[in-house]
Amino acid sequence: MPNNRMLAVLLLASLSLAGRCVVQAQETNPAEPTKTEQSAGPSDPSTSLPEDPSVAQLTSSAFDASDSTGSSDASSTHAVAGVTRPQPTSHRVKPAREIAIEGFVSYGNWQIFAAGESEALYTAGFEYDRNSWGYFLGAQMDYVAEFLPVVLLQQPRVIDRWGHRESKDNVLVPGIGFSPIGLRMQWRSNKTFKPYFTVKGGAVGFTQKALSPDASYYDFSLGESIGFYTRISERWDMRVGLFGDYHFSNAYITSYNPGLDVMNSSIAVSYHLGGGQTPR
Repeated sequence: MPNNRMLAVLLLASLSLAGRCVVQAQETNPAEPTKTEQSAGPSDPSTSLPEDPSVAQLTSSAFDASDSTGSSDASSTHAVAGVTRPQPTSHRVKPAREIAIEGFVSYGNWQIFAAGESEALYTAGFEYDRNSWGYFLGAQMDYVAEFLPVVLLQQPRVIDRWGHRESKDNVLVPGIGFSPIGLRMQWRSNKTFKPYFTVKGGAVGFTQKALSPDASYYDFSLGESIGFYTRISERWDMRVGLFGDYHFSNAYITSYNPGLDVMNSSIAVSYHLGGGQTPR
């Protein structure tokens, strides 16, 4: 019995000593909060819910990507939700373009750059206009190209090598013209009434030597015109050329170069192919 009492006393003493050691250890090194408690906090309601492993992995990868690329909080939110924000696409605006069916009739000659005085010229063809250079002096600056499948030159049936008339009757000489280089200045381009000025350069050819039996079959051409456009509908305009000048000569590629300058008036119907501003 004395031995049993001694053992009980020793056991109680050991338990008391162990409890004091545990209390002292807690006071010296207090227990650190767990990682879940640090991230959630005492007021975070998510701490009471179990965390789905797939959501946790997606969230971790999203925050890692955010830290590595320096993206904003909004993009991180889209990444967590699995949504990709569409990037804005830039749409290039097409320039304004037109094609016109045109023609002019000459009504006189003047001897400024050429000596012809007894001839007339009639044309019909197509013109292409494209707004290529923006605006200058309030005018829309357009590239112009012209194709004239119908060119009729009225000249004396008999002429000398310098281009002088030697007969009273006339003859029509057919030809074709092409002007790949041109400029149009058009004011009030999106209005109903639109004044314009054009200049076009190219070449013209005939089925026989024009203006002189010793001249050439083809000549260089230069044309200018002033007038206005008027709107017919949303797509169609009418063009009236009040005054124009058309010059052609061979620039002395042969020994004789009579040349011709004709004053003319023109008319055309223009169709808008689209792009730019719609006419109002």
